[in-house]
Amino acid sequence: MGKVKKALRNNQLTIAMIIAFVIGIVIGILIHRSNPEMKPDHNIPRGLSIPGELLLRALNLVVIPLVSTSLILGIVNGTSNSFNKKAICTILYYLATTLIAATMGLIIVLILTPGAGGPTEKTVPENQVLDKKTDLLDVIKDILNNFVPDNIVGMAIQRTTSRGDEKVVNDGMNMLGIISVSIVVGVIVSRNKPKYGIFIDFVVAVNEVSHQMVTMVLWFAPVGIMFLVMAELAGHGLKKSKEVGLYIATVLVGLAMHFFLVLPSILGSLGRRNPFKFYKNLLPAMATAFGTASSTVTIPVTLTCTEKAGISKRITDFVVPIGATINMDGTALYEAVACLFLAQLNGVELSKPEIIITGITATIAAIGAAGIPSAGLITLIMVLNTVGLGTENIAILLAVDWFIDRFRTMVNVVGDAVGCAIVQQICGADEVEANGVEFQEIKADEDDAKVPEAVGA
Repeated sequence: MGKVKKALRNNQLTIAMIIAFVIGIVIGILIHRSNPEMKPDHNIPRGLSIPGELLLRALNLVVIPLVSTSLILGIVNGTSNSFNKKAICTILYYLATTLIAATMGLIIVLILTPGAGGPTEKTVPENQVLDKKTDLLDVIKDILNNFVPDNIVGMAIQRTTSRGDEKVVNDGMNMLGIISVSIVVGVIVSRNKPKYGIFIDFVVAVNEVSHQMVTMVLWFAPVGIMFLVMAELAGHGLKKSKEVGLYIATVLVGLAMHFFLVLPSILGSLGRRNPFKFYKNLLPAMATAFGTASSTVTIPVTLTCTEKAGISKRITDFVVPIGATINMDGTALYEAVACLFLAQLNGVELSKPEIIITGITATIAAIGAAGIPSAGLITLIMVLNTVGLGTENIAILLAVDWFIDRFRTMVNVVGDAVGCAIVQQICGADEVEANGVEFQEIKADEDDAKVPEAVGA
């Protein structure tokens, strides 16, 4: 009995999030069933979403100071060799898992053929269909333009999007720009730490304050998540149609395989960790990702969970922010499935080279997608255009994207965390050698001579 009480006490937040999530689903469905004609712009869903919107605002508030200071400290606390190794391992891991996810999506959709039933009528008005001018060059330009921002203040509130020769400025954080600038600052400061000692102290203080703010916000998270889920289900309900239902099932099967088979296999073989225990520590991050549908907003929670799972703070501070920006396993899988689903729906048979191009393009497009709700729909336009498919039927995906988006975001966030374990396993020895003791408690006698050696190393 004592162990049960201790387990409940140590996992209060996780349990609260799970209970809130279930309550949100049940009440949301009941509200929609009481008025099946209710739309998302109805006063009831709008009112229910207010606590959730406050949660999103609070998490967004700490994203920039937390991400920027974490990246700077992650570089400053290491050496050039350890930084290079971490960067290479991180990028290669994210590229590999994203490509695996896209390939898995293609294989599953070809086997299950969810769109083979024939054309389906559009379920949202034509004027809600997304812009059709996105192509591969636009996405590449977006990545490069946002990676090299022209305004250090503007990157906190704006990001650019290319549409042919036209450059559109959208509201929202430019995470690629924030990451690139933070990395440059970290590299410069790390080359002369004594000279920039005051700046380093300031960055450490901001980082610690940001973590404290995250801790405060997390205790409001169960309430916010409950109302976010409740508002979504109250406004949308559960859409029914044979082809769309099969499409949703296909995406979820693919995401489940990646979540339960691919990532745990990588975690066990390369990360040398027990997937069950590791996933258990990630439950708050999973719940937040599902509730907010944003991997960027979930960054603070992911950092807390990965550190609780035993990952060095040096690793998490570097890997998680990058992962939330470029690691989009769930999005790549979704785009591959959606593209072939629409082809099947319209009776278009893609050749093998076109299918391969779809997988590669989905990988690139997913990397270029912002870590915000439904960003994958925007880059999906580019994937469709690349293989010559029209976007006329994309409206049917809009009707259910809010639901699928939450699952793929959860997969993305778990992929970020697994990346931390992989990078620590590969770079862990170098980190200890270069930086001394890790960010963990070291139990040793005061007379032990090894402790001062490690600290002073």
